[in-house]
Formats: sequence, structure tokens, C-alpha cells
Amino acid sequence: MIDIVEEELSRPTVFRDESKLSSDYIPPQLPHREKEQRQLAQIFKALIEKEVSQIALITGSIGTGKTVVAKKFGEEFTKVAQRRNIKIDYVHTNCRQWKTTFSVMHSILKTFIPTIQTRGYSVEELLDTLLDYFESQNRFLILALDELDYFVSRNGPDLVYTLCRSAETSRLTKQRLSLIGIVRDLAFRQGLDLATLSTLKENIVYLQKYNASQLQDILKFRAEEAFHLGVLHGDVLPLIADIASEWGDARYALELLWRAGKLADGFSSTLVLPEYVRQAKAETHPEIREEILRELDFQEKLLLLTIVRYLKNTKRAYAFTGEIIGSYRVVCEEYNETPRSHTQVWEYLKELEKNGIITTALTGEGKRGNSSQISLPDVPAAVLEQKLTQLLLEGKNG
Repeated sequence: MIDIVEEELSRPTVFRDESKLSSDYIPPQLPHREKEQRQLAQIFKALIEKEVSQIALITGSIGTGKTVVAKKFGEEFTKVAQRRNIKIDYVHTNCRQWKTTFSVMHSILKTFIPTIQTRGYSVEELLDTLLDYFESQNRFLILALDELDYFVSRNGPDLVYTLCRSAETSRLTKQRLSLIGIVRDLAFRQGLDLATLSTLKENIVYLQKYNASQLQDILKFRAEEAFHLGVLHGDVLPLIADIASEWGDARYALELLWRAGKLADGFSSTLVLPEYVRQAKAETHPEIREEILRELDFQEKLLLLTIVRYLKNTKRAYAFTGEIIGSYRVVCEEYNETPRSHTQVWEYLKELEKNGIITTALTGEGKRGNSSQISLPDVPAAVLEQKLTQLLLEGKNG
């Protein structure tokens, strides 16, 4: 086994640093997002000049750079503030990771006061403690809430309401808390009260989808950091840009480039060829986000695998709820898991729909004895089945 590991580690690779293609990497420059960076700087200018808190929303579809734009802005803005002797912290929180408003606030507070015991605290008390800390340190906080629309759809608007109104209710000498909400869809605001809605209606930064030329610029910039010189065939970046431009999705483009590089390594090739790009495209899909699949609990993954297999095997576009529930019991038996109740399965289906992985539609009452039909929105069932099988295996062995 040691010999195998040593052999693999010593194999040549086309990569100089493959982490430069990760969605978590913040590059030194963001091609074609300079205007949005400038817009954020204009919004938060008052925080540095007048110490007045601000609220902004960043919105756009998947792969338009919402997260990286926010993180890059936070990185640069805090440096500028430091040069002016103003202490500003930027914290980026992905709300999809947390199930409740309390857990979101708890995670933020623990960032600054790791030893604090929060049992018995209310959300408002957590926020007061956080603000008291920043008051005592004469610091300011820019809090970025990623996937905020998803969180509001699951938990309601309490988190948004509490944070947006903190400046009005706080007893502090200065407004210590500023917010950046990162959302795919501004429709989440429909559930908010008028006071909170009025606070959020200004300062919206819209990110448009990338075109093929812009995607190629992004790929070229990242490829220079990620790959050894001369390993990319000349057609690779234009091909990936053309493929990903259908969705305007930079994350998908970067994933295709990374996968093509891994395939080159797997075939011991010194060149990343267009054929590897085509193979990478066959193995993935822009609508499938592995991080979203990973965050599903084990039973949700089992139910999704049931749906995927059923649609793949029957070759139908839709499956009825009753059919899926019956097949779900078989999949649970395969994985030695106890099937959940009918009511719980319905909750899982709602969760999968909220994540955009499936779609459901009501049918005529009594049709085949079922009330809903389920489909996969433009996602190849075979690709999704492969990913789920791998994740379920990891879950069993983890």
C-alpha cells in the first residue's frame, strides 16, 4: 500500500497548483467584476468615512461570482480601513450550513469569543453580546450572509429582521454591524415586513451571466496559476468557455478545466486535450452542485437516489409520489436503513425541491392515486446517480 501511495505521489502532473481552480480560492484579480467591486466600495464608503453601517444585496444566478465578489471586497475593504486606522472585520457565513437562526448567530459569535457558553441565550441576546464585543474593541463588522434566500425560505425572516433592525434597537454609541446578503433570487423579500423591506430595497448589486469571451478570460487567468506552462492544448480554454457560456457559469467552467486536468493526469498525458474536456462534460452537469448534495442528510440522499434510479430505469420524464415512496423502501433496505414515515418523506421532497434538485407539480386528484409528480430539471440521471452512490458510500464509511 505504501508503495502505491509513493508511486502516485511521484507521478508527473499537469498541475502546478490545482487549488487555484477551487470555488473557495480568492484570486488576486476578478476579471469582468470590477464594476461590481466599485459599486460595493461606493455603498460602504460611509462606513469608513462616517462610521455609518450599510446594507447591500448581491444577486445573480449560479456561477456569476456572487461569493467571490463579496469575499474579495471584504478582503480589500478591511485592508483599506486598516491603513486608515479603522478596525473592520469581515465575516462570511454560508447560511445553507445552518438549520436555525440561533445556529447562525452562535457560529458568528464563536468566531470572536470562542470560549463563550451560549446555552440558554436567545437570538437577541447573542446579537447583543456580539455588538457589545465590537463596542468594547471599538471595531466594526461586515457580515456577509451567503445563500440568505435559501435560509429565509426554510426558516422565515427572523434572522433578516433582527439583523436589519439592530442599528435602531442597539444602545451602542456607534452602528457596529453592516450586512451583505448574497442571494440567487430577490423574490425572498416578499415574505419580509415593510420596515425590513424598505431597508433592503436599496443598494442591490446585480451580477449578469458571463459570456463566452468573459469566461475565456477567467479561465486563462486561473489556468496560468493552476497549470504548468505549455500543458494546455490551444483549443481547451475556448471549448470550455463555449460549453459553459450556455449557462454563463464560471464555476462550471472552472470545474470542467479541473476535471480535464485530472483526466490528463489519469492517462499520464503531458497535455490537457479537448477530448478530456468532452469527457469531463459527460461526467458532470452545471445544475449539479456537489456541495449541495453533500449537505443533504443521509435519508435525503437515499430518497434522491430513489428518484434518480426510478426515472433512469423507467425512462419516463416524471414519477408519481406513490411510486417513489414504494421504491424508496427498497433503497432503504439496500442500505440497511429504516424507511422514514410518509410525512417525513414529504418533508424530504420539499427540501430537495427548495435546493433546486427536483421539481414537483400537482396532478389531478385521484390520478393513479397520487397527488404530485416529480422530475429532474435538466439533470442527467446517470451522472447524479454516480455522485449520490459515492456520497452514500462515504457516509456509510465515515
